[in-house]
Amino acid sequence: MKNNKIALLPGLSLFLCFCLLTGMGRLAGRLGGGAPLTALSEAAAFLLPMVLAVVSLRDQKAVRQRLRPRRLPKGALGVTVKLGVTVAVLSLFLNLLIYQIAGLAGADLTATALDTPQTGMTLPGKLLVIVALSATVEEMYLRGALMAAQEQSVGTGACLVFSGFAFAMLHGSLMNFFGPLLAGIAYAYLTYAFGSVWPAVLAHAVNNLYYVFVLWITDTYAAFGIWNHFAAINAIVLLLFLYLTLRGAEGLLAKGYIPHLEKGAGLYDLFLLVRNPGVIAFIVAFLVKVVLHWI
Repeated sequence: MKNNKIALLPGLSLFLCFCLLTGMGRLAGRLGGGAPLTALSEAAAFLLPMVLAVVSLRDQKAVRQRLRPRRLPKGALGVTVKLGVTVAVLSLFLNLLIYQIAGLAGADLTATALDTPQTGMTLPGKLLVIVALSATVEEMYLRGALMAAQEQSVGTGACLVFSGFAFAMLHGSLMNFFGPLLAGIAYAYLTYAFGSVWPAVLAHAVNNLYYVFVLWITDTYAAFGIWNHFAAINAIVLLLFLYLTLRGAEGLLAKGYIPHLEKGAGLYDLFLLVRNPGVIAFIVAFLVKVVLHWI
C-alpha cells in the first residue's frame, strides 16, 4: 500500500504544479505583478511539487546526482548554448506558424511559465526572474526530480517524450504548445546526456533570454518595420546554430561523451506514465483550461 501511494506522487506533483501555476499566476496578475511577486509565484509553483517528486524516490541518490554541479566534457558547454539558441528560434517559428494558422497577430511569445505576469518588471527584473529563476526552478523540478522519479519504472526514451509534453501543458495553452514541447524534450535529453540538470538550466536560460530579447527588439523597433526582416534573420540564425549544434553533438558522440539511448518498451512505457491518476488529473485540468479559454 505504501509503495502504491508513493507511485502516485510524481503524477500528483504535476497536477499540483499546474494548479499552483494557474492560481498564483492569476493572483499575481491581480496584484499588479512585479519581480518579487512573480519570483515568489514561480518558485512556489515548482519547488513545492518538487518535494512530492523527491519523496516518491526509492533511492534519492539519483536526484542528488542530477542536482549536483559536475564538470562537463570538453565541448559540452558550447553545444549546450548552441542548442539553447537553436531550440529558442525553432520554437519561435513553431509558435508563429500556429498564430498564423489561427489568424492571430501580436501574441505574447515569451517562454515563461503559465500565466506569469510581466507587468511592473524592469529589464533587470526580467533577466533575474524570467531568465535565471524560471529556468532554474523549472529544470530542477521537471528534469531533476520528476524525471529521476519516472526513470525508476520506465525507459529513458519515454521519459524524454513525457517531459516534453508535461512542459508544454504546464504552459497552459495550445497556442504556445509545440515550441515548449520541442524545448522540453531537448532539455530532458541534455539532462540525460550529461547526467546533470545544469546544462538544461543553461539551455533553458538561453532560450528565455532570447525571448526577452525578441520582445525588446520588436517593441523598440516595430515602427522601423523590423517585422519585415524578422523571419529571414531568424531563419539564418536557425540554420547556422542548428548546423553548429549537430556538428558539436556529433563530436561528443564520437568521443563517447554522450551515451546512446537504451532501448525501452516504447509506447507501453509512455502508457505506464500517463495512466498515473495524478497525470490523468493533470491532463484533464489542462484540457479544461483550454476549453474554458475558447468559450
